[in-house]
Amino acid sequence: MGHHFLHQDRRRYDPRKLPRLVQSALTLLLVTFAGLTCLIGWWADSSGISTASVLYRAILLEVMLVFILGMVARLLLLRFLIFPLHHKANYDDLTDLMRPGSFWDQAESVIEQAAADGVAVAFAFLDIDDFKQVNDTYGHASGDAVLKTFGQLLAQNARSTDILGRLGGEEFGWLMLGADDRDASEAVSRVLEICQSLCVGSIQGFTFSAGVTSKRPDGNKVPRAWDLARRADEGLYQAKADGKARIVVSQPPDMVGA
Repeated sequence: MGHHFLHQDRRRYDPRKLPRLVQSALTLLLVTFAGLTCLIGWWADSSGISTASVLYRAILLEVMLVFILGMVARLLLLRFLIFPLHHKANYDDLTDLMRPGSFWDQAESVIEQAAADGVAVAFAFLDIDDFKQVNDTYGHASGDAVLKTFGQLLAQNARSTDILGRLGGEEFGWLMLGADDRDASEAVSRVLEICQSLCVGSIQGFTFSAGVTSKRPDGNKVPRAWDLARRADEGLYQAKADGKARIVVSQPPDMVGA
């Protein structure tokens, strides 16, 4: 029996709710302030405290509440507006993997860190096979379900130090820190095996082809992310030519930046 994945959208917050939330928080604090002010006035009247003292206490209380309100508003802005907008700008809506620009920037940073640590990096270029046929046969909604499922599957099988991105329509990049050709090939093979047996709606399994390459930093010379990707793309092209649904390892020449 094939694997079945339940597709549940990550809960997304609507920024339009923000003004209403801020208004509610402000109203609550103002009502609280008014109530406490009345309480202070009653306490001052019953204790014989001067009006000036009551005023000073009320002002101090107002300052404290305004500070609290500012903190609450800041948290609401971060939670419901800034973070969602930042995520939307850097991550693909469908697969929740990095967009190309963010992916390449992050990949360069990871490779530089790998060079500093003296560890290898591996790059896998993956392309879903016959994706146009999937869209033509089952419809674009099913095609989107395949892309989404594939993105989830990659995320589930990647390590926390890996970088994943959707680089094109059905093309994906996977950068693995501290991995060689064998490590990367085994990781990609596990994903391919699952894809071949899982069910996505009416689609009974799908495949992808992949090119894999790796590079260990040589002294102070650092491999470039795009050089790794280009070499892996050559392996991907060969995998497609050899019949698809396979992984080809490209042994790189000296792919180092100046």
